Amino acid sequence: MKSPFSPIFPFVFALLLSYHIRVTSADFHATSAPVADLESLIQCLSMHSDNSSISKVIYTQINSSYSSVLNFSIQNLRFSTPNTPKPQVIVTPLDVSQVQAAIKCSKKHGLQIRVRSGGHDFEGLSYVSHVPFVVIDLLNLSEISVDAAEQTAWVQAGATPGQIYYRIAEKKLVEAWNKMLQRLFTNGSTLQNNLHEDLFIEVMLARANSTMAASFSSLFPGGVDRLLPLMQESFPELGLTKEDCIEMSWIESAHDLAGFNKGDPLDLLLDRNSRTNGVAEDAATNGFFKSKSDYVKPPIPENAFEGIYDNFYEEDGETAFMLLVPYGGKMSEISESETPYPHRAGNIYQILYTVTWGEDETSQSHIDWIRRLYSHMTPYVSENPREAYINYRDLDIGTNNRGHTSIKQASIWGSKYFKNNFKRLVHVKTMVDPYDFFKNEQSIPPLTSWRKKNGD
Repeated sequence: MKSPFSPIFPFVFALLLSYHIRVTSADFHATSAPVADLESLIQCLSMHSDNSSISKVIYTQINSSYSSVLNFSIQNLRFSTPNTPKPQVIVTPLDVSQVQAAIKCSKKHGLQIRVRSGGHDFEGLSYVSHVPFVVIDLLNLSEISVDAAEQTAWVQAGATPGQIYYRIAEKKLVEAWNKMLQRLFTNGSTLQNNLHEDLFIEVMLARANSTMAASFSSLFPGGVDRLLPLMQESFPELGLTKEDCIEMSWIESAHDLAGFNKGDPLDLLLDRNSRTNGVAEDAATNGFFKSKSDYVKPPIPENAFEGIYDNFYEEDGETAFMLLVPYGGKMSEISESETPYPHRAGNIYQILYTVTWGEDETSQSHIDWIRRLYSHMTPYVSENPREAYINYRDLDIGTNNRGHTSIKQASIWGSKYFKNNFKRLVHVKTMVDPYDFFKNEQSIPPLTSWRKKNGD
């Protein structure tokens, strides 16, 4: 039976947390008040929390542990410099009432809210703002409840991918066995787009001394005896042999792709302090970096790679990479309009461009480098709109104003992330946050016509 909430119901999850806070006209206008002193804010937090321990999860800039709490989840050092705006208060809630208190008191005292979970926002929007703000850090709200009988999991917003994978594997919700191959090539082999739907092969392009190298990583949910004939038929240029394959469980493959060494205990996936917390290292976490993204529909012609090579041979391209992630399979079976994520059938693969560096002083030159590479790729990727991946946040493609932002202006970046779903998300935003309290440089704005209709 079709859900009575279709088609808008799935879109609500893109915008809502499970905190029952109603944003009213009075609440909205309260945000324009001058910022109160911290003592008054802290008193407000204590008064509105059901938990008397809220004082233990409030950090101001005079607390000795403020910096360590702020920096704990920062993945991009580009947003951890002396010039980076810092929150007036960090709240690390232990329960929902403390989240509610932080929202109510931030509105009352004219502070913007930034919500941080894993800290992986590529542009630092979960912990940086250019107006006075509070960070609600959800690291303590990381409970994961897995029901093996119902084949479901309830996950709090502060849980890391590694923690989720581990708990799912613990309950044996995923029991497929995989074969992984990782080999390095410099011979110009071409990845075909007619691979078997169960075969995942991603390609990383990077500079290797005076040439370019392509590293192929593959996952296959089956035995080597089934994999080898498929590879021989679909991609014989790779020259895959049985010795190239490593048999491992699904959770072991997640552990491997997260960058842990073979032999490291699997429960490192549970540790927020360990390396990437279960997030693939391809995102260049824990350093200075800038990333951009693209989607490819027709195959990129061979001559396009000459310009790519030229960019990578520049000095700033030495520590850069391009990650080509294949699409198809289940991704293509889901309609563009079924969820907010629209990048479905028709895409051959997604590209993640990333450049890394070690000193803040060289940030601009590296950012300029990746912008040149992105410009070079314009003729070879999706167009009207040039699509982008929301989880590879990129402020280059457009931002909101600090004040009112029109739907037309926001659609410049919104259509790239969400395509035609952007308009539907605007309506959801208008329903749940008509006064745009929850906002950032790339948050979906509400319809101003709604406020005019209701006399605001």
